[in-house]
Amino acid sequence: MGMRHLISSRVDFIGVQCSFCVCFTLQAHIVDVRNIPEALPYFITPKAVDDNSVLLQQLPHWAPCSISQALEFLTPAYKGHPRVMAYVLRVLESYPPERVTFFMPQLVQTLRHDDGKLVEGYLLRATQRSDIFAHILIWHLQGETVPEAGKDPNSVKNAAFLELLPAVRKRIIDGFNAKALDIFNREFDFFDKVTSISGVLYPLPKEERRAGIKRELVKIELQGEDCYLPTAPNKLVTGIQVDSGIPLQSAAKVPIMITFNVVDRDGDRNDVKPQACIFKVGDDCRQDVLALQVIALLSDIFEAVGINLYLYPYGVLPTGPERGIIEVVPNTRSRSQMGETTDGGLLEIFQQDYGPVGSSSFETARQNFIVSSAGYAVASLLLQPKDRHNGNLLFDNVGRLVHIDFGFILETSPGGNMRFESAHFKLSHEMTQLLDPSGVMKSDTWIQFLRLCVKGYLAARRHMEGIITTVALMLDSGLPCFSRGDPIGNLRKRFHPEMSEREAANFMIHVCKDAYNKWTTAGYDLIQYVQQGIEK
Repeated sequence: MGMRHLISSRVDFIGVQCSFCVCFTLQAHIVDVRNIPEALPYFITPKAVDDNSVLLQQLPHWAPCSISQALEFLTPAYKGHPRVMAYVLRVLESYPPERVTFFMPQLVQTLRHDDGKLVEGYLLRATQRSDIFAHILIWHLQGETVPEAGKDPNSVKNAAFLELLPAVRKRIIDGFNAKALDIFNREFDFFDKVTSISGVLYPLPKEERRAGIKRELVKIELQGEDCYLPTAPNKLVTGIQVDSGIPLQSAAKVPIMITFNVVDRDGDRNDVKPQACIFKVGDDCRQDVLALQVIALLSDIFEAVGINLYLYPYGVLPTGPERGIIEVVPNTRSRSQMGETTDGGLLEIFQQDYGPVGSSSFETARQNFIVSSAGYAVASLLLQPKDRHNGNLLFDNVGRLVHIDFGFILETSPGGNMRFESAHFKLSHEMTQLLDPSGVMKSDTWIQFLRLCVKGYLAARRHMEGIITTVALMLDSGLPCFSRGDPIGNLRKRFHPEMSEREAANFMIHVCKDAYNKWTTAGYDLIQYVQQGIEK
């Protein structure tokens, strides 16, 4: 048996005895496994760092690991050990900067513990290699929110972090050459002007706000052909649809939705497509970024192993304190919007839109609903998003479900954490009518849904550590989802690392059956309908 096969995946060694066996095998064959990054967690441990283990001397010769694994070594548990840090920096430098931008929120947080300024040094070097990396980093630096006075238990430590961020931002900008500085100024000036429209609208009566948006949009000029959407750097902006501006309802200041004309950076410049974005002011969207990072990781995992599950990790980017840009999911309506045109449930709506049950178009839409519902069932089990009323559930024009708005995840929920939504994911009666025509969990489509949920959950478990690391690195960020309980410990528990694959599969089946039209979901929809007028 080859060494790579022996330690091909960490999930194969769940359990104390197996981990001991693997560690023993690694130490006996340390030179043979240096080309296997998956072996690293079995000998680079906080204890190895505390003991300054001789095994750490092998790190200069070790193959580069994944970015998420490298970031785990930046946590305080590894105490900035010189050999570990040298390896981490080598790994990060081995990836194109644009690949690393996905983990920018986590890299910014590691600056809290960067006493040797090694991470800062890497970030500054990467900004010299990529304008996009520099821009995304600056937006995230600007997006760190200053906590209210007296609300931060680590105020002294946090103050030092918040003082560092503008200094890093200045060093990045000071390092730009003339061309890079010109690109930066045009990109940021354009989107700062769009975002600032919200402040102009705030004093206006509601009935005048849409006209006010158009007046402001007409004033904004697009300079150059290299301006791009901050949430999607591969989309170049060719213009603004000045009549598209819509003021949105919000408890915060006036968010606005604006549609841009965009083209793919590497595609046909004549293939212009619309892309709407929401610009928020007075609303911290960093938690949405974290939730969508996990959803994007799950989407990549499902694709890599060939599981037909659908997730849509739309773009979100903080651009300043309590400011941000959110991509609008194209070709979608919320479930509450669908309820404005019909009194029927999803089954009736699908028949209106796609034809009678049994027709090719209807069954294709049903299949799309199944694969997307299963994808979000797995994501919801792990993230525990609450506030799942019908305004936060979208359906696209081919029948796929998309969840939006992740203001309550992990340990938090609306209504002072009264936890009305006790099911792991929303599976209302009208959803089960599509998933399970039999009504008694016997339909072929229900069995398909269960199988997809199980496959997705088992695939996610194999990448448990990377997902947990991505979340855990944000623990000091001050995000509401970390404000109570044990969010990281409970996230790990939901992966059930102590279970065999068969046990984990049975657990996921139980989760699905438990969610099947659970009364608390229907009850929460009723509360939303009464309080906010959101259709059930």
